[in-house]
Amino acid sequence: MDDDDYDEFGNLIGDPLDSDADSSSDAESISHIDSRDHSGENSLNSVPIDKDAKTASLRDNDNSMAITRNEGKQVGLKSTFGPEVETIIVKPTMEQKDEPVILPDIQKKLRLVLDESLPEVVYSREYMLQTMSSLPERIRNIAVIGNFHSGKTSLIDLFIHQTHPTIKPSTSLKSFKPLRYLDNHFLELHRGMSIKLSPVTLLLPDLNDKSYILNIVDTPGHFDFADETIAALEATDGAVFVLDVVEGLTPRDKALISQVMKRDMSMTFVLNKIDRLILELRLPPLDTYLKLQYIVDDVLSFIEENEFYSAYSHKFEMSPASGHFLFASATYCFCFSLETFGSLYAKNHENLDVADFSEKLWGDWYYDSTTNNLTSKPHQRLERTFVKLVLGPVYKLFTASLTSNSAGESIASLLWLNFGIQLDKSKYKQDVQILLKDVFHTTIGTASFVDLVSICIVSPKKIPTRQTNSPILAHIVKLIEHADGLGFDSLVRIVKGTLTKGQKVTVYGDNFVEDDENYRSEIIDAILVPGGRYNFEVEEAGEGSIVLVKGIDSIISKSGTLALSDDYIFPSQSYSKNSVFKVAIEPFVPNDLPKMLDGLRKVSKSYLACSVKVEDSGEHLVFGSGELYLDCVLHDLRNFFTDDLEIKVSDPMPKFSETCSETSFTVISTQSGENSISVIAEPVNDTKLSLAIENGKINLNEDIKTLSKKLRLEYGWDALASRSVWCFGPDDIQSPSILLDDTLEAETDKKLLYSAKPHINLGFKWSVNEGPLCDEPIRNTKFKILDATISGAEISRGGARLIPLSRKACYTGFLTASPRLMEPYYRVHGTCPHRAIAVFTALLGKRRGYLESETPIPGTGLFQVVGLVPVIEAVGLETEIRLNTQGQAMCFLVFDLWNIVPGDPLDETVPLPTMKPVPDESLARDFVLKTRRRKGLSGEPSLQKYVDQDLYHSLKHNGLVP
Repeated sequence: MDDDDYDEFGNLIGDPLDSDADSSSDAESISHIDSRDHSGENSLNSVPIDKDAKTASLRDNDNSMAITRNEGKQVGLKSTFGPEVETIIVKPTMEQKDEPVILPDIQKKLRLVLDESLPEVVYSREYMLQTMSSLPERIRNIAVIGNFHSGKTSLIDLFIHQTHPTIKPSTSLKSFKPLRYLDNHFLELHRGMSIKLSPVTLLLPDLNDKSYILNIVDTPGHFDFADETIAALEATDGAVFVLDVVEGLTPRDKALISQVMKRDMSMTFVLNKIDRLILELRLPPLDTYLKLQYIVDDVLSFIEENEFYSAYSHKFEMSPASGHFLFASATYCFCFSLETFGSLYAKNHENLDVADFSEKLWGDWYYDSTTNNLTSKPHQRLERTFVKLVLGPVYKLFTASLTSNSAGESIASLLWLNFGIQLDKSKYKQDVQILLKDVFHTTIGTASFVDLVSICIVSPKKIPTRQTNSPILAHIVKLIEHADGLGFDSLVRIVKGTLTKGQKVTVYGDNFVEDDENYRSEIIDAILVPGGRYNFEVEEAGEGSIVLVKGIDSIISKSGTLALSDDYIFPSQSYSKNSVFKVAIEPFVPNDLPKMLDGLRKVSKSYLACSVKVEDSGEHLVFGSGELYLDCVLHDLRNFFTDDLEIKVSDPMPKFSETCSETSFTVISTQSGENSISVIAEPVNDTKLSLAIENGKINLNEDIKTLSKKLRLEYGWDALASRSVWCFGPDDIQSPSILLDDTLEAETDKKLLYSAKPHINLGFKWSVNEGPLCDEPIRNTKFKILDATISGAEISRGGARLIPLSRKACYTGFLTASPRLMEPYYRVHGTCPHRAIAVFTALLGKRRGYLESETPIPGTGLFQVVGLVPVIEAVGLETEIRLNTQGQAMCFLVFDLWNIVPGDPLDETVPLPTMKPVPDESLARDFVLKTRRRKGLSGEPSLQKYVDQDLYHSLKHNGLVP
């Protein structure tokens, strides 16, 4: 008996004695039948699949696998399966395919999504949608932003609990943790931190029971995920800063305030975690007030001293008295303003002017208990109104709750006598943590937050509409991946018009300005209103709404514009500006390369600051802002966007850059046929000018006269140079390089030169994006065209040869200007006790870094420390600091500046010891050679590659080149 007649399980797969087995047309067909009807059907190697169990099983039955003949009918399957089972019939001699007949059912979820029906809410969703469409002035689009672990997500949980009665906060001491309802990525749940923005739409009442639609976008606080915060600001009209009152105004908060003021958005502040001042630091009421006053003054001082203050239109007075500051504890479920307590006192005093009384609860106002009046004249025996009338009741509630007996006599009497509130007796027997939440939620509540937002944040109706003829205009802010990681929804802010399900729209990609073919007509498959861990579908959404749209993401890489015409396109954001940290990856199995490329494309869409670059050597580089960021990117790449792809990951590396330190020592003409260009290079030593170009204050699209005037008056340029700026580079416009036309009309044919300007600009951009040292961008360098001979024949042929010619000329000018290598530096922001400062100093010193400043945080024993460290030396620094301080120090790293690496990269005489750290004077050359080797670049960087050999030897003979 031949073994080929049996499969691996020992089942007969054919009858070699039956010569008619293959002649029957029925037997040759591959059928897909339902097991409920087997009459007259042929069956070969039947494989039943249980849909409910999601598993495939081979039924080991001789009758089910054997083939017999009976009066022209073939008898195969004898067993009968249930109605939910299907059977796949496969011909044994069929050609084998790469993928199995029965695909494994792999179910992965990238995000936590409620599978059941929509959770119950205290309002009607139909009423909310009607309000959104008919009363857009009731809409408020806000981004909740702040420092890491300042309590942003926990604060939003208060409103989730308020509007979703079935979603309850934890009631047991073991699970006394915030719900963090908007953290729905599995990494967020595992790490206990937000890494992606998360939108939610809620209908909430203010103190007067007036309902508002709040489109809230929660954001991460970690420095590495600043791209998500920027995207949230792009989608909203105002920002709510959540500040930890213990740490005060942090560097992260200052950076965010600058971003808000740069966009001229309104902002408000929530001073969170007041409970820490009372329970953790145990400050008396007066010290708590002084601590809060210091934070308020610090915020206002920073705003007034900000570089964007002169152009900031929201310069109205900001203070707790004007309602721009709230005081909150997300842990214990309360959030109040001065007006909150003004309304509480007004219940017992009918003639009390709430507005006037509330303003006097802050600042230099004092309460006189003998006359029961407020006065502005300080006296030794008088207490400030905020201390006596606001902090006093809060302290009493904390004290009474903590000291009450099992029957809750003390807190019960306090609630009844002062607030007229009675709690159920069973609640007094709860753990004190739960009791505090119930007490503060009942007495103070959270309604003041809606008042803050409704007054201080403008509605979309009052925002000037972009000038466009398109009846529909919407900003595609970013893409949000599906729970299974297989597709994306578009987070869309509707600026004008109404989007409808099934509507045909035009989607413009984020680089439409450079590529006018980057657009596509799409059909809107669905419109979803976000709800955190659930979304609910609607038929249409109007102006001012923030929704998720399905079916329009095909050409979107990061962001885009949705419209019917291209007369207004939202500018694309440079999210990868701080992405100076990179790793090289490759699949463990070479055949998995297509799978890895598909995963990289998806992960690049999911993470805004993530970018992917393929080197000429075939190496795939993934860029991110830091270790934590890249760790999340690679986690999703392995586990969700691919099927457990195994990849090899290199050691982390920084993104280098190139620059020059001197002016070119000679002018060298670069020739190609009848064309020649002479370019020299010199460093750009004007930091103010570089920042202006980066921030878009100097733009080549503006009128030449306006640009020339700016350069002359503000930056001291001469009239000729100010009118001769041609181009900026590299692509990210960080510490930019500049191309100038410095030719004279008497020596150069200006007409031909200007006709070749587009080609010369392309060559310049090519050169500054891939420098001659190690194919890294050239920064802080000014290139001047001193002479040019352009052939008219070359222009008529299209001028393609001028692009490599101008690139070579830029390289020549650069290499004759003392080229140097630049490396990125992280600014280190740390919070630690005084004894941990020595740890920062020691660890930074070992990594070529240093500590710049140490500032005490008032009212605490903590210090804010600031330092600098090279990115290449910063790998593992955060972990090492936390280990050496036993978790008492928190450290963040954010890209700050480019600095020149010590040493000359072209100096061949410096020592390069093997298996030992190189000395400082050899670092530049060591980095250049290793980078070139990794990229597969041949040889060493040298001027000899770009100039005539006789000229090079002459320069070397005269000692001008090493």
